[in-house]
Amino acid sequence: MKKALFAVGALLCVGIIAPKVIGSLVEKKYEDITSRLVEHPSIEITEHSFTSDWFSGQVINKIRFKGVEFDNVDIIVTEQLNFGPLIFSDNEFTLALASSVADVNFEVTNLDESQQQEIAIFTQQLNEKLSISSVVSYGLNYTTHIVLEAIELEQDGNQINSGRIESEFTLSDEKYLEGYINWSGLDFNGSEMNAHVSPLTATFTQEIISGDFYTGNTLAAGDFSMQLSNISAQDSIGNELLNIENLIFIANSEIEQDLMNLHIKYGAERFKGAGQELEKLNLDIALNKLDPQVLIELNDLVMKMQQDPENTESYSQQLTISATKLLANNPELNINDFSLLTPEGTIKSDLQLVVDHTLYDQANPMSIIAALRADAKGVAPLPFFQKMGLEAMINMYVEQGFIMKKEAELSFAAQFAEGQLTVNGQAIAL
Repeated sequence: MKKALFAVGALLCVGIIAPKVIGSLVEKKYEDITSRLVEHPSIEITEHSFTSDWFSGQVINKIRFKGVEFDNVDIIVTEQLNFGPLIFSDNEFTLALASSVADVNFEVTNLDESQQQEIAIFTQQLNEKLSISSVVSYGLNYTTHIVLEAIELEQDGNQINSGRIESEFTLSDEKYLEGYINWSGLDFNGSEMNAHVSPLTATFTQEIISGDFYTGNTLAAGDFSMQLSNISAQDSIGNELLNIENLIFIANSEIEQDLMNLHIKYGAERFKGAGQELEKLNLDIALNKLDPQVLIELNDLVMKMQQDPENTESYSQQLTISATKLLANNPELNINDFSLLTPEGTIKSDLQLVVDHTLYDQANPMSIIAALRADAKGVAPLPFFQKMGLEAMINMYVEQGFIMKKEAELSFAAQFAEGQLTVNGQAIAL
């Protein structure tokens, strides 16, 4: 009996004392994040405060985005915190260091009273639709869940219904980022056109290779995929203007022997619009042997250029100089597949391009021509171009030797090396 009472007493002590200790750990975590956000080139934190009681706390950040049109707008994010180790909130039980719920408000300067009132109404409506909640785990990993409920808008006689958006992402060990985005789609009804976007799903898993997530200079490797079932549009009397089915985007990046390889795929099962009916559209691109440190350098320069548009020319020169550093590892560009199926037949092409850095002289930018090595080929059905009224142009290219024609099939094969272009086996003067 005494042991049982002791155990209960110990649990009560932990439940009472631990939140105060955990509150200080969470405060340290938030202060660390804020100090690094200050270094972000696109974000300015104009105000920050963290207050805590025994079991709860509050964080307020006033944020302004740099280099944007609405630079007189402050976004105020207020988080209400509950400290663990046992958290009871909204009829839920959570084992974590802390959980939070955030509200968003806007503060805009140089507005009259009526405009301020409009901002207040918009903010109220937004917070009724928007839910932002976060959890800090025992391992100091950060998970954020965002929901924006369906929104209906009407302007100039046009009705826009945007579906529910839900997203969740987790940053683990400040190195691994994974999550998802789900959007229920959109309907647009106007006087001249109606459009529909079906539900969209996206997932991502990234590992930060270099930089800091909170300062915005990260280089990450991993996967991203997005799928959208359908985009369609009709005119006011129901005639189909556009129909795209099963649109996908997939990106994968990985580090191999200290260099980054990037693989991107676009695709659509069907496309109908602009007088064309196409199927199985594919674009498969690979960029290989990219120096990660040079990519970070280029990213930093682009951010600085956006913040300082008056010195665009200077930054452009720096970008050119930095970009040439990528050539040191003989980067490769491969179009593995560019193809689509037309009613007349298949159009298909590919390209392999490599830069030989030993033939490039930074002091002579034109030497890049001699450094390029490329190999490309493709096939296409002649009736497709005849239908488009391009037969005369095709015949001109056939006569010049740029395109080969065999019955109803067109093809080409091209190579470029040491400044010499060869098309279909014939050397072409440049």
